Amino acid sequence: MILFVVNRLAGNGQGRIAWETVESKLRQKGIAYSVVAEDTESRSVEQTSRELARGQTHAVVVIGGDGTLHSVLPLLAGGSIPLGLIPAGSGNDTARAFGIPKRPLAALELVLALKTRQADLLRAKLATGEEHLTLTALAIGLDAAVAEDVNGSAYKDWCNKLRVGSLAYIIGLVRALLRYRPEEVVVTVDGRDHRFPHTWLSAVTNSSSYGGGLRICPEAHPTDGKLHACVVHDCSKGRLLRLFPTILNGSHVRTRYVTVLSGRDIRIAAGRTLLAFGDGEPLGHTPLAASVLPGQLPFIAATVSG
Repeated sequence: MILFVVNRLAGNGQGRIAWETVESKLRQKGIAYSVVAEDTESRSVEQTSRELARGQTHAVVVIGGDGTLHSVLPLLAGGSIPLGLIPAGSGNDTARAFGIPKRPLAALELVLALKTRQADLLRAKLATGEEHLTLTALAIGLDAAVAEDVNGSAYKDWCNKLRVGSLAYIIGLVRALLRYRPEEVVVTVDGRDHRFPHTWLSAVTNSSSYGGGLRICPEAHPTDGKLHACVVHDCSKGRLLRLFPTILNGSHVRTRYVTVLSGRDIRIAAGRTLLAFGDGEPLGHTPLAASVLPGQLPFIAATVSG
C-alpha cells in the first residue's frame, strides 16, 4: 500500500492537477493506495500517523512542495518506510537534489521503482529546546526575511502560475532589502568560532539549492554526512544585489563576500535574534544549533545532485 500525502493547493493548484493525473494512472494500473489530503498541517500529520500505525504502508509519497514534505519528516526519520516525492510546489529544491522529474507521471514511475538512497537530515535545536527536522536548508537572516515576505505575498501565486518559482525569491529579496539591516553573526562549526561583524545571511544546508534553484552551497549533497554553511557578509546593499544573480550558478562562493564552511555541527548566534526558516517553513529564531543525522531517511530518488 502506498500512502499519498497530497497538498492540492501547492504550486497554486499544481498539487491538485498532479494528484488527478497520478490517481488516474494508479487506478489504471490497479495499484493499491490510500490518500491523506493536507488541508491543515497538524491534521494531515495526525492522519498520516494513524495510517502508518496500521502497518500496511510500504511507502509514503508527498504530492506538493518542500514544505509539505517537511511536515512528514518526523514521522519517517530513522525508520525503514521510504519517502517519495511528486513535485508540485513553488521551489521544488528537494526534487532537484534527488533527480526527481517535474512531470507527475515520470515521477510516479520513479516512485513505483522504489529505488532508495539513505538521505541525511538536518536537525535544528532552538534555545527553547524545541527541535525541527529539515531536508534541504535553514535560511537565517535576510534569506529568512525573504522567505517570510514571499510566503505571505500575492506575487508568489503569479510566479507559480508562470512556473518561475525563483522569480518570487528575487522579488522578495528586493522588498526585504528595503527594511533589513546586517548584524554581527558567530558561526560555530564543530566547536570552532567564525565571527562575521556585518552579516546579511547565514544559510545552513543539507543540499545544494534553496529558494527555487538558487545554488547557495554548490558542493552540498544530502548523502555526504555533513552540513554546509554559506555566510554572505561585509558588502553593501548594491554589492549584494550585484552578487545575487551569481547564486543561480553557484559562482558567488568565489567572491570575498561569501564564506563557505562545512562540518557535522553548526551553531548560529547573532547580536539580535534572527528569523530562521527550514524547507521554506518558519522554525523560530537564533540562537540555534544544527547537526547532521546521517542516513536517517530512505528517500526514493533517481540521483543525488550537488
